[in-house]
Amino acid sequence: MNKVYWIWAAAIFLCLHCLPRQAALAATSAATSAETGKTIMPQLDTVVVTATKTEKKLENIPAVVNVITAEEIAIMPGRTVGDLLADLPGISAHEPQGVGVVTPQRQTISGNGFPGATLILLDGQKINTPMTDYAYLTTVPIHAVERIEVIRGPFSSLYGSSAGGGIINVITKDGGGKKNYVTPWGQAGSFGRSDYGLDMGLNWKKFSLGLFIDHKQVDNYYLYEDQGLDDYNRGYDHDRLHAKLTGTLGDSMDFSLSGGTISGQTGYGLTDYLGLDNQQDMEHPYVNGQLFTQINERLDMKLQLDWLRVVHEYHGETLENVSYPRFGPPRPVFNYKQSLNDSSSERWRGDLSANYQFNENSILTVGSELVYTSAEKAIYGPDGSLLDVQGRPGVHVDEDDSLASLYLQQDWIWDSLELVVGARYDNYESYGSELSPKGSLTWTYSNSGNLKFSVGKGFKAPNLSQLYSPPWSISPFIVYQGNPDLEAETLWSYQLSLEQKLADRRFSFRLTPYLTNADNFITTVRMPDHINRGGQIMTPKNVDEVEIMGADAEFNYRPLHNLHFFLSYNYNETRDAKTDEILDGYPRNSAALGLRTRHQLADTWNLSGSYALRYRGKYTSTSWGAPPVTETVGDYWYQTLRAVLDWNDSLSFKLDLSNLFDERARIDLDKYLPEFNCLAGVTYTYRF
Repeated sequence: MNKVYWIWAAAIFLCLHCLPRQAALAATSAATSAETGKTIMPQLDTVVVTATKTEKKLENIPAVVNVITAEEIAIMPGRTVGDLLADLPGISAHEPQGVGVVTPQRQTISGNGFPGATLILLDGQKINTPMTDYAYLTTVPIHAVERIEVIRGPFSSLYGSSAGGGIINVITKDGGGKKNYVTPWGQAGSFGRSDYGLDMGLNWKKFSLGLFIDHKQVDNYYLYEDQGLDDYNRGYDHDRLHAKLTGTLGDSMDFSLSGGTISGQTGYGLTDYLGLDNQQDMEHPYVNGQLFTQINERLDMKLQLDWLRVVHEYHGETLENVSYPRFGPPRPVFNYKQSLNDSSSERWRGDLSANYQFNENSILTVGSELVYTSAEKAIYGPDGSLLDVQGRPGVHVDEDDSLASLYLQQDWIWDSLELVVGARYDNYESYGSELSPKGSLTWTYSNSGNLKFSVGKGFKAPNLSQLYSPPWSISPFIVYQGNPDLEAETLWSYQLSLEQKLADRRFSFRLTPYLTNADNFITTVRMPDHINRGGQIMTPKNVDEVEIMGADAEFNYRPLHNLHFFLSYNYNETRDAKTDEILDGYPRNSAALGLRTRHQLADTWNLSGSYALRYRGKYTSTSWGAPPVTETVGDYWYQTLRAVLDWNDSLSFKLDLSNLFDERARIDLDKYLPEFNCLAGVTYTYRF
């Protein structure tokens, strides 16, 4: 892959020394029209940058896309970014402990909810953690979010690993490009929750800066106080900073620079044996820089460099070994010690892409990505030395991996047809290479309707934790360790979408059936532990074959400009292809319906808000115990509401209510649905 590095060097030189005059500045990327290839100014039409790596009008995207706009975010109740996805068909963010960064979170798109199968981007930067590929949407500040782009289907042909299930790109705000503003805000609610922060937008000449600072505190992140859980040290708090600067350097270069950090602590209660405070400290700093340039009327280029570091320090106890008395009954003696489970990882990434327009009907996208990832993990005792884990010597793992990739995509456009064909080649130092092709065809049969079909391959590379994790204790007699012989998970996905607008575009619907066949899914398996009698080793293996089939349906009706009704529905079957059983955590049926509205009460007062009624059908959940216990969960409705009273677009009062009628208490859903909770807040904006 040495040729890749020479291509990079030549292209960067071209970017820096052949920059054009009068390049137009866009809010989130260089606004390059895929239809004309010429730089365009920001426009009122909804544009999407994620699906094609260039700006395109939403109606011209050759993919199934949802865009959650800033106006919708302002009136939707959401504790986390994951909450904002709940009304979309077939899309959910599984955050089992609410706002706490505890149990690994996962995101589901159209039946694919396997860990790390969805690519999560923040301003185009991958934030799936470098070591485990889990993504924590709870760490993204809602106040900084400008919009969210959700792309269904496999996109490994452009983005590589983790994009096999789809993409969620959270795009943040700069200074707004208008007046400067300062916005202090605060809110408080159930479970000892309090949040407060400061948003700021500064604009000067050709530069625009958005700055967002907040502090969050929750006494009991579980949100299940009626279950009698030990809430001692079950709190969560963080301090967070995010900033985004966009601008033009002289008259020749557009740029975007974003970054920030979150420092948090999550409590786990008391340890079972030593009675210690069980807690996790985390640090997530990140930086993301992008340059945009148009070399000539046919060629434009983009360079992105980003860095992410993730540190998790888990303080608790570890089972050092199991011993048996020399005399008497052979009862095991568990020898625990205070411990620090220390994990850290970082990712350095560069992505260079170019769009070349042969003519008005033919556009070629080419690019290259280089990634370097490293990770360290070890279990330490109270004196700082490596700690044995259930009879195994302590190990300090320090591993790295590198990736070099090339991708290309050809876009042909005719009067009513658009054909897109692309592929990406990824070469990993750790395990080998993957080739990910994809094709899509769009037929625009009228001014208000189109039919889209796509087929493509997706994959997820084994992460550093799955490959190289040292032994660490899950529970007594269960030890987890990595498997360096893993292969990538792969899938082939087929998707058909019918989109239609009626009644002067006030009513629209989209129906999207899909089929996915997946192979080599990585699953943890248990094997006998030769060191501990009766114990087990948990290790990842490529064993599962999965078949996913279903359909997404969504309906929108806007009888008035300020009133929006919506209905979404998903039918899904995610099955083990060998046993034909539906897997845990996947309901056959889910739905959401509701409305969003805004009304002017007087010259300076406005009332806005949203209401949603959400349904989750039956699904199964299997415990980790021995023997495991499987229970049926679901078949419930729950309701959310936000009301916002605004004065003069400067002072606003907000009230969020979740699970309005406490459905959980009525049907005793245990840990699967939070009880009723509320959150009230006030925001003041000063513009100058």
